[in-house]
Amino acid sequence: MRVVIVDTTMTTPPTGGAHTFLADVCAPLVARGWQVSFVTRTGPEQAIVRALREAGGEVEEHLWPASALPEESAGRLAEWVNDLRPDAYVISTSPDAGWLALPLLDSSIPTLSIAHNDVGAYYEPLRHYGEFIDCAVSVSREIHRRTIEECGIPPERARRVPYGVEPLAEEEARARAESSLKGGPLRVGYVGRLVQEQKRVLEMAPLAAELVRRGVDFELHVVGEGAARAALEAELARRGAASRVKFWGWLAPAEVKRRLSELDVFLLMSDYEGLSVALLEALGHALAPVVTGIKSGTGELVVDGRNGFVVPVGDTGQFAERLEQLARDRRLLASLRAAAWEASQPYTIGRMADAYVRCFAEARAINEARGPRSRPDFPIMPACRSAYPFWLRKLKRRVLAAAGRGDY
Repeated sequence: MRVVIVDTTMTTPPTGGAHTFLADVCAPLVARGWQVSFVTRTGPEQAIVRALREAGGEVEEHLWPASALPEESAGRLAEWVNDLRPDAYVISTSPDAGWLALPLLDSSIPTLSIAHNDVGAYYEPLRHYGEFIDCAVSVSREIHRRTIEECGIPPERARRVPYGVEPLAEEEARARAESSLKGGPLRVGYVGRLVQEQKRVLEMAPLAAELVRRGVDFELHVVGEGAARAALEAELARRGAASRVKFWGWLAPAEVKRRLSELDVFLLMSDYEGLSVALLEALGHALAPVVTGIKSGTGELVVDGRNGFVVPVGDTGQFAERLEQLARDRRLLASLRAAAWEASQPYTIGRMADAYVRCFAEARAINEARGPRSRPDFPIMPACRSAYPFWLRKLKRRVLAAAGRGDY
Protein backbone atom coordinates (compact mmCIF):
# COMPACT_ATOMS: atom_id res chain seq x y z
CA MET A 1 0.00 0.00 0.00
CA ARG A 2 1.26 3.45 -0.88
CA VAL A 3 0.21 6.97 0.09
CA VAL A 4 1.40 10.29 -1.35
CA ILE A 5 1.21 13.28 1.00
CA VAL A 6 1.70 16.79 -0.39
CA ASP A 7 3.09 19.55 1.83
CA THR A 8 4.77 22.26 -0.21
CA THR A 9 5.46 24.42 2.87
CA MET A 10 7.55 22.10 5.08
CA THR A 11 10.82 23.55 3.75
CA THR A 12 9.79 27.16 4.40
CA PRO A 13 10.41 28.43 7.95
CA PRO A 14 8.98 28.75 10.45
CA THR A 15 7.46 25.28 10.69
CA GLY A 16 4.72 24.28 13.12
CA GLY A 17 2.54 21.43 14.30
CA ALA A 18 1.00 20.83 10.87
CA HIS A 19 4.52 19.95 9.70
CA THR A 20 5.90 18.06 12.71
CA PHE A 21 2.77 15.89 12.67
CA LEU A 22 3.91 14.39 9.37
CA ALA A 23 6.75 12.40 10.93
CA ASP A 24 4.44 11.24 13.72
CA VAL A 25 1.97 9.77 11.24
CA CYS A 26 4.67 8.48 8.87
CA ALA A 27 6.52 6.18 11.29
CA PRO A 28 3.51 4.04 12.32
CA LEU A 29 2.30 3.79 8.72
CA VAL A 30 5.73 2.54 7.66
CA ALA A 31 5.66 0.07 10.56
CA ARG A 32 2.35 -1.22 9.19
CA GLY A 33 3.98 -1.87 5.82
CA TRP A 34 2.89 1.28 3.97
CA GLN A 35 5.14 3.14 1.57
CA VAL A 36 4.81 6.84 2.41
CA SER A 37 5.95 9.43 -0.11
CA PHE A 38 6.01 13.17 0.59
CA VAL A 39 6.07 15.88 -2.05
CA THR A 40 7.42 19.32 -1.26
CA ARG A 41 9.43 22.02 -2.98
CA THR A 42 13.08 22.82 -2.43
CA GLY A 43 13.59 25.24 0.44
CA PRO A 44 15.97 26.35 3.20
CA GLU A 45 14.35 24.47 6.10
CA GLN A 46 15.36 20.80 6.02
CA ALA A 47 14.56 19.66 9.58
CA ILE A 48 11.16 18.22 8.67
CA VAL A 49 12.58 16.54 5.56
CA ARG A 50 15.25 14.87 7.71
CA ALA A 51 12.66 13.75 10.26
CA LEU A 52 10.48 12.22 7.55
CA ARG A 53 13.37 10.27 6.09
CA GLU A 54 14.39 9.07 9.55
CA ALA A 55 10.79 7.89 10.03
CA GLY A 56 11.06 5.77 6.89
CA GLY A 57 9.35 8.09 4.44
CA GLU A 58 10.45 9.07 0.96
CA VAL A 59 10.69 12.81 0.18
CA GLU A 60 10.53 14.21 -3.34
CA GLU A 61 11.78 17.81 -3.48
CA HIS A 62 12.56 18.18 -7.17
CA LEU A 63 9.42 17.37 -9.14
CA TRP A 64 9.39 20.86 -10.64
CA PRO A 65 11.98 23.62 -10.98
CA ALA A 66 11.95 26.70 -8.78
CA SER A 67 10.91 28.76 -11.82
CA ALA A 68 7.69 26.75 -12.38
CA LEU A 69 4.37 28.56 -12.07
CA PRO A 70 1.67 26.91 -9.90
CA GLU A 71 -0.21 25.41 -12.86
CA GLU A 72 3.06 24.00 -14.25
CA SER A 73 3.95 22.50 -10.86
CA ALA A 74 0.47 20.99 -10.64
CA GLY A 75 0.79 19.41 -14.07
CA ARG A 76 4.10 17.80 -13.19
CA LEU A 77 2.76 16.62 -9.84
CA ALA A 78 -0.33 15.06 -11.42
CA GLU A 79 1.77 13.29 -14.05
CA TRP A 80 4.06 11.86 -11.36
CA VAL A 81 1.15 10.73 -9.16
CA ASN A 82 -0.72 9.16 -12.10
CA ASP A 83 2.38 7.14 -12.98
CA LEU A 84 2.83 6.07 -9.36
CA ARG A 85 -0.87 5.17 -8.87
CA PRO A 86 -0.87 5.37 -5.06
CA ASP A 87 -3.65 3.99 -2.86
CA ALA A 88 -4.25 7.49 -1.49
CA TYR A 89 -3.33 11.05 -2.46
CA VAL A 90 -3.38 13.44 0.49
CA ILE A 91 -3.14 17.24 0.48
CA SER A 92 -1.78 18.22 3.88
CA THR A 93 -0.58 21.82 3.47
CA SER A 94 -0.23 23.31 0.00
CA PRO A 95 -1.39 26.76 -1.12
CA ASP A 96 -1.24 25.84 -4.79
CA ALA A 97 0.15 22.75 -6.59
CA GLY A 98 -1.40 20.11 -4.31
CA TRP A 99 -4.90 21.43 -4.99
CA LEU A 100 -4.41 22.46 -8.61
CA ALA A 101 -3.37 18.90 -9.45
CA LEU A 102 -6.70 17.40 -8.34
CA PRO A 103 -8.66 17.82 -11.62
CA LEU A 104 -5.69 16.32 -13.51
CA LEU A 105 -5.44 13.14 -11.46
CA ASP A 106 -6.69 9.78 -12.64
CA SER A 107 -10.12 9.66 -11.02
CA SER A 108 -9.50 6.14 -9.70
CA ILE A 109 -6.94 7.48 -7.21
CA PRO A 110 -8.59 8.12 -3.81
CA THR A 111 -8.07 11.70 -2.64
CA LEU A 112 -7.99 13.19 0.85
CA SER A 113 -7.31 16.62 2.34
CA ILE A 114 -6.36 17.62 5.88
CA ALA A 115 -7.47 20.93 7.41
CA HIS A 116 -4.94 21.75 10.13
CA ASN A 117 -6.11 25.19 11.19
CA ASP A 118 -9.31 27.15 11.66
CA VAL A 119 -8.45 29.62 8.90
CA GLY A 120 -9.44 30.42 5.33
CA ALA A 121 -6.20 29.07 3.86
CA TYR A 122 -7.62 25.58 4.46
CA TYR A 123 -11.32 26.26 3.85
CA GLU A 124 -11.10 28.20 0.59
CA PRO A 125 -9.33 25.54 -1.50
CA LEU A 126 -11.61 22.86 -0.07
CA ARG A 127 -14.64 24.93 -0.98
CA HIS A 128 -13.37 25.31 -4.56
CA TYR A 129 -12.09 21.75 -5.14
CA GLY A 130 -14.45 19.85 -2.82
CA GLU A 131 -15.95 17.74 -5.59
CA PHE A 132 -12.54 16.16 -6.21
CA ILE A 133 -11.98 15.18 -2.54
CA ASP A 134 -13.18 11.75 -1.45
CA CYS A 135 -12.45 12.29 2.24
CA ALA A 136 -11.95 15.67 3.94
CA VAL A 137 -10.13 15.25 7.25
CA SER A 138 -10.29 17.85 10.03
CA VAL A 139 -8.14 17.91 13.16
CA SER A 140 -10.77 19.49 15.44
CA ARG A 141 -14.54 19.46 15.97
CA GLU A 142 -14.89 23.11 14.95
CA ILE A 143 -12.97 22.58 11.71
CA HIS A 144 -15.04 19.45 11.03
CA ARG A 145 -18.24 21.44 11.51
CA ARG A 146 -17.11 24.23 9.20
CA THR A 147 -15.91 21.71 6.59
CA ILE A 148 -19.47 20.40 6.33
CA GLU A 149 -21.51 23.57 6.88
CA GLU A 150 -19.35 26.16 5.10
CA CYS A 151 -17.33 24.16 2.56
CA GLY A 152 -20.22 22.01 1.37
CA ILE A 153 -18.58 18.64 2.03
CA PRO A 154 -21.26 15.97 2.64
CA PRO A 155 -21.00 14.45 6.14
CA GLU A 156 -20.34 11.01 4.65
CA ARG A 157 -17.15 12.38 3.06
CA ALA A 158 -15.91 14.25 6.16
CA ARG A 159 -13.87 12.79 9.00
CA ARG A 160 -12.34 14.15 12.21
CA VAL A 161 -8.89 12.80 13.09
CA PRO A 162 -7.14 14.56 16.00
CA TYR A 163 -3.37 14.59 16.27
CA GLY A 164 -1.60 12.04 18.40
CA VAL A 165 1.32 12.32 20.83
CA GLU A 166 3.26 10.04 23.16
CA PRO A 167 2.14 10.84 26.73
CA LEU A 168 4.32 10.00 29.69
CA ALA A 169 3.66 6.74 31.51
CA GLU A 170 1.17 7.19 34.36
CA GLU A 171 3.70 6.69 37.17
CA GLU A 172 6.07 9.30 35.73
CA ALA A 173 3.23 11.74 35.03
CA ARG A 174 1.98 11.48 38.63
CA ALA A 175 5.49 12.03 39.95
CA ARG A 176 5.96 15.14 37.80
CA ALA A 177 2.62 16.55 38.90
CA GLU A 178 3.49 16.01 42.55
CA SER A 179 6.88 17.65 42.07
CA SER A 180 5.02 20.98 42.02
CA LEU A 181 4.48 20.60 45.76
CA LYS A 182 8.21 21.14 46.36
CA GLY A 183 7.95 24.84 45.60
CA GLY A 184 10.47 26.92 43.68
CA PRO A 185 9.76 29.23 40.76
CA LEU A 186 6.73 28.54 38.59
CA ARG A 187 8.19 27.20 35.35
CA VAL A 188 6.04 28.38 32.45
CA GLY A 189 6.67 27.29 28.86
CA TYR A 190 5.68 28.28 25.35
CA VAL A 191 6.42 26.03 22.35
CA GLY A 192 5.68 27.21 18.83
CA ARG A 193 6.30 29.75 16.11
CA LEU A 194 7.38 33.16 17.36
CA VAL A 195 4.92 35.23 15.36
CA GLN A 196 2.40 37.84 16.41
CA GLU A 197 -0.28 36.92 13.87
CA GLN A 198 -2.24 34.00 15.36
CA LYS A 199 0.20 33.23 18.21
CA ARG A 200 0.23 36.75 19.75
CA VAL A 201 3.68 36.11 21.20
CA LEU A 202 4.42 39.80 21.86
CA GLU A 203 1.85 39.66 24.66
CA MET A 204 4.30 37.56 26.64
CA ALA A 205 6.25 40.75 27.34
CA PRO A 206 3.51 42.64 29.25
CA LEU A 207 2.51 39.35 30.88
CA ALA A 208 6.04 38.77 32.21
CA ALA A 209 6.24 42.40 33.38
CA GLU A 210 2.92 42.05 35.22
CA LEU A 211 4.08 38.88 36.96
CA VAL A 212 7.23 40.70 38.09
CA ARG A 213 5.09 43.57 39.37
CA ARG A 214 2.95 41.11 41.35
CA GLY A 215 6.03 39.56 42.94
CA VAL A 216 5.50 36.13 41.37
CA ASP A 217 8.54 33.85 41.39
CA PHE A 218 8.55 32.47 37.84
CA GLU A 219 10.61 31.46 34.81
CA LEU A 220 9.36 31.71 31.23
CA HIS A 221 10.89 29.26 28.75
CA VAL A 222 10.32 30.00 25.06
CA VAL A 223 10.94 27.21 22.54
CA GLY A 224 10.72 28.10 18.86
CA GLU A 225 11.75 30.62 16.26
CA GLY A 226 10.04 33.20 14.13
CA ALA A 227 9.92 36.76 12.83
CA ALA A 228 8.75 38.23 16.15
CA ARG A 229 11.61 36.93 18.30
CA ALA A 230 13.76 40.09 18.11
CA ALA A 231 10.78 42.33 18.89
CA LEU A 232 9.79 40.12 21.83
CA GLU A 233 13.31 40.13 23.27
CA ALA A 234 13.50 43.92 22.91
CA GLU A 235 10.14 44.45 24.59
CA LEU A 236 11.02 42.14 27.47
CA ALA A 237 14.22 44.11 28.01
CA ARG A 238 12.36 47.43 27.83
CA ARG A 239 9.90 46.25 30.48
CA GLY A 240 12.63 44.91 32.77
CA ALA A 241 11.55 41.28 32.53
CA ALA A 242 14.26 39.83 30.27
CA SER A 243 16.10 38.10 33.12
CA ARG A 244 13.05 35.90 33.77
CA VAL A 245 12.90 34.57 30.19
CA LYS A 246 15.01 31.91 28.48
CA PHE A 247 14.92 31.54 24.69
CA TRP A 248 15.82 28.04 23.51
CA GLY A 249 15.32 28.51 19.76
CA TRP A 250 14.17 25.69 17.52
CA LEU A 251 14.74 22.28 19.12
CA ALA A 252 14.50 18.74 17.81
CA PRO A 253 11.41 16.82 19.00
CA ALA A 254 13.34 14.83 21.62
CA GLU A 255 14.78 18.05 23.05
CA VAL A 256 11.32 19.68 23.14
CA LYS A 257 10.04 16.76 25.20
CA ARG A 258 12.98 17.09 27.58
CA ARG A 259 12.21 20.76 28.09
CA LEU A 260 8.52 20.04 28.66
CA SER A 261 9.47 17.55 31.36
CA GLU A 262 11.13 20.38 33.29
CA LEU A 263 8.10 22.72 33.25
CA ASP A 264 4.93 23.21 35.30
CA VAL A 265 2.64 25.25 33.03
CA PHE A 266 2.03 25.53 29.29
CA LEU A 267 1.11 28.95 27.92
CA LEU A 268 -0.90 29.50 24.72
CA MET A 269 -2.21 33.01 23.94
CA SER A 270 -3.34 32.41 20.33
CA ASP A 271 -6.42 33.97 18.79
CA TYR A 272 -7.05 30.87 16.64
CA GLU A 273 -5.69 27.34 16.31
CA GLY A 274 -6.53 24.01 14.75
CA LEU A 275 -5.66 21.48 17.42
CA SER A 276 -2.35 22.55 18.92
CA VAL A 277 0.20 19.72 18.79
CA ALA A 278 2.32 21.62 21.32
CA LEU A 279 -0.65 21.79 23.70
CA LEU A 280 -1.26 18.06 23.32
CA GLU A 281 2.42 17.37 24.03
CA ALA A 282 2.20 19.59 27.10
CA LEU A 283 -0.85 17.74 28.42
CA GLY A 284 0.89 14.43 27.81
CA HIS A 285 3.83 15.69 29.87
CA ALA A 286 1.55 16.71 32.75
CA LEU A 287 1.77 20.48 32.33
CA ALA A 288 -1.14 22.61 33.51
CA PRO A 289 -2.39 24.58 30.47
CA VAL A 290 -3.29 28.26 30.65
CA VAL A 291 -4.78 28.98 27.25
CA THR A 292 -7.12 31.27 25.34
CA GLY A 293 -10.80 30.41 24.90
CA ILE A 294 -10.99 29.96 21.12
CA LYS A 295 -13.47 28.00 19.02
CA SER A 296 -11.13 25.38 17.59
CA GLY A 297 -8.91 23.07 19.56
CA THR A 298 -8.46 24.24 23.13
CA GLY A 299 -12.10 23.70 24.12
CA GLU A 300 -11.77 20.03 23.19
CA LEU A 301 -8.82 19.63 25.53
CA VAL A 302 -9.04 22.13 28.39
CA VAL A 303 -11.95 22.54 30.81
CA ASP A 304 -11.54 25.72 32.84
CA GLY A 305 -10.73 24.96 36.47
CA ARG A 306 -10.71 21.19 35.94
CA ASN A 307 -7.52 20.47 34.00
CA GLY A 308 -6.25 23.98 33.34
CA PHE A 309 -7.43 27.55 32.88
CA VAL A 310 -9.13 29.19 29.90
CA VAL A 311 -8.68 32.96 29.46
CA PRO A 312 -10.26 35.39 26.96
CA VAL A 313 -8.04 36.33 24.01
CA GLY A 314 -5.96 39.42 24.79
CA ASP A 315 -6.73 39.49 28.53
CA THR A 316 -3.14 39.78 29.81
CA GLY A 317 -4.35 40.66 33.30
CA GLN A 318 -6.31 37.45 33.66
CA PHE A 319 -3.39 35.41 32.33
CA ALA A 320 -1.23 36.97 35.05
CA GLU A 321 -3.90 36.32 37.68
CA ARG A 322 -4.14 32.64 36.78
CA LEU A 323 -0.37 32.15 36.72
CA GLU A 324 -0.05 33.90 40.07
CA GLN A 325 -2.75 31.61 41.46
CA LEU A 326 -0.81 28.53 40.34
CA ALA A 327 2.48 29.90 41.70
CA ARG A 328 0.95 30.41 45.15
CA ASP A 329 -1.35 27.36 45.33
CA ARG A 330 0.86 24.36 44.64
CA ARG A 331 -1.79 21.79 45.51
CA LEU A 332 -4.03 23.27 42.82
CA LEU A 333 -1.13 23.21 40.38
CA ALA A 334 -0.40 19.55 41.10
CA SER A 335 -4.08 18.67 40.73
CA LEU A 336 -4.42 20.45 37.38
CA ARG A 337 -1.22 18.85 36.09
CA ALA A 338 -2.50 15.35 36.90
CA ALA A 339 -5.88 16.11 35.29
CA ALA A 340 -4.13 17.54 32.21
CA TRP A 341 -2.26 14.27 31.72
CA GLU A 342 -5.55 12.35 32.00
CA ALA A 343 -7.01 14.54 29.24
CA SER A 344 -4.19 13.56 26.88
CA GLN A 345 -4.91 9.83 26.97
CA PRO A 346 -7.27 9.60 23.96
CA TYR A 347 -4.73 11.42 21.76
CA THR A 348 -2.05 8.87 21.00
CA ILE A 349 0.01 8.41 17.85
CA GLY A 350 -1.23 4.83 17.53
CA ARG A 351 -4.87 5.91 17.51
CA MET A 352 -4.11 8.65 15.00
CA ALA A 353 -2.38 6.19 12.65
CA ASP A 354 -5.25 3.70 12.95
CA ALA A 355 -7.71 6.49 12.10
CA TYR A 356 -5.77 7.45 8.96
CA VAL A 357 -5.62 3.83 7.78
CA ARG A 358 -9.42 3.72 8.14
CA CYS A 359 -9.73 7.02 6.25
CA PHE A 360 -7.64 5.65 3.38
CA ALA A 361 -9.87 2.57 3.16
CA GLU A 362 -13.06 4.66 3.37
CA ALA A 363 -11.74 7.06 0.73
CA ARG A 364 -11.15 4.08 -1.57
CA ALA A 365 -14.74 2.89 -1.09
CA ILE A 366 -16.14 6.38 -1.62
CA ASN A 367 -13.98 6.86 -4.70
CA GLU A 368 -15.22 3.64 -6.29
CA ALA A 369 -18.85 4.61 -5.67
CA ARG A 370 -18.48 8.14 -7.06
CA GLY A 371 -16.99 7.28 -10.45
CA PRO A 372 -14.92 9.42 -12.88
CA ARG A 373 -14.28 13.09 -12.04
CA SER A 374 -11.14 14.11 -13.99
CA ARG A 375 -11.64 17.60 -15.48
CA PRO A 376 -8.47 19.10 -16.96
CA ASP A 377 -10.39 22.26 -17.91
CA PHE A 378 -11.57 22.91 -14.32
CA PRO A 379 -10.84 26.55 -13.34
CA ILE A 380 -8.01 27.07 -10.88
CA MET A 381 -8.88 28.49 -7.48
CA PRO A 382 -9.03 32.29 -7.11
CA ALA A 383 -5.92 32.48 -4.90
CA CYS A 384 -3.80 31.20 -7.82
CA ARG A 385 -5.31 33.33 -10.58
CA SER A 386 -3.45 36.32 -12.01
CA ALA A 387 -4.37 39.27 -14.20
CA TYR A 388 -0.94 39.14 -15.83
CA PRO A 389 -0.21 37.09 -18.97
CA PHE A 390 1.52 33.75 -18.68
CA TRP A 391 4.76 34.94 -20.35
CA LEU A 392 5.15 37.87 -17.94
CA ARG A 393 4.50 35.74 -14.87
CA LYS A 394 6.97 33.17 -16.18
CA LEU A 395 9.64 35.80 -16.70
CA LYS A 396 9.17 37.16 -13.21
CA ARG A 397 9.35 33.67 -11.70
CA ARG A 398 12.58 32.89 -13.54
CA VAL A 399 14.18 36.15 -12.37
CA LEU A 400 13.21 35.51 -8.75
CA ALA A 401 14.35 31.88 -8.93
CA ALA A 402 17.70 32.94 -10.35
CA ALA A 403 18.08 35.38 -7.46
CA GLY A 404 17.52 32.56 -4.99
CA ARG A 405 14.24 33.97 -3.72
CA GLY A 406 12.11 31.29 -2.09
CA ASP A 407 9.30 33.62 -1.05
CA TYR A 408 7.99 34.67 -4.47
